[in-house]
Amino acid sequence: MKKVLKIIAALLLFIIISTAAFLYYISKPIPEGQQGPKAEELTDKIQAAINQKAWDSTAAVAFTFVGNHHYLWDKKRNLVQVKWDDKTVLYNTKTQEGVAYENDQKLTETDKAEAIQKANDYFNNDSFWLIAPFKLRDAGTTRSIVMLDNQEALLITYASGGSTPGDSYLWFVDEYYVPKAWQMWVSVIPVGGLETSWEDWKIFPNHVKIATSHKGLIDLNIENITIGQSIEEINNGVDPFVGM
Repeated sequence: MKKVLKIIAALLLFIIISTAAFLYYISKPIPEGQQGPKAEELTDKIQAAINQKAWDSTAAVAFTFVGNHHYLWDKKRNLVQVKWDDKTVLYNTKTQEGVAYENDQKLTETDKAEAIQKANDYFNNDSFWLIAPFKLRDAGTTRSIVMLDNQEALLITYASGGSTPGDSYLWFVDEYYVPKAWQMWVSVIPVGGLETSWEDWKIFPNHVKIATSHKGLIDLNIENITIGQSIEEINNGVDPFVGM
């Protein structure tokens, strides 16, 4: 029996070492970029291509991420409704205060706090896949030009914000400066430089452009996207945050 356990332990150790070596082999280091006017000029072109100004004036957004996380987002009031499985959470993204339900039953204070935390983590991740191109000039970001194969790419590093500050993304754009892919250096993925596409761009009110699918190691789809100037406009006249 001891001999069998030793063999199993040796196999597990071999798998761990082999996996670590493989991840190290395929990982890419974060490229060095140059901050300055060229980086800001490329940022301007990307923002114009996706209509950043119209996005900034958009007040409300609804979307479904990978089929099972459903969102109503009041951008003006910093309020979000998140639905998944049998949970419904409504909360303020600034104060982290709100209410939470399971099967339409209001949760206790302790369970509510846990549900709001999970909803906020979901929202930070899922909304980033929706609106990352609109966050190139968020507070705490740095922008740098990287030259790859004689083409300019834009390296964005987030010093703060979201659930995983410190992450970096290298954006590749098409001839119209619409993002077509990025490489990621993020804390939640052990492989540096993993590439995922930004595609199936659709045009929404005021000519806002949003990518609705991403292909890579895992394919991600974003559905049921609606944007408007009030939460009632995109939610059949109903404001779910009343009395929250």
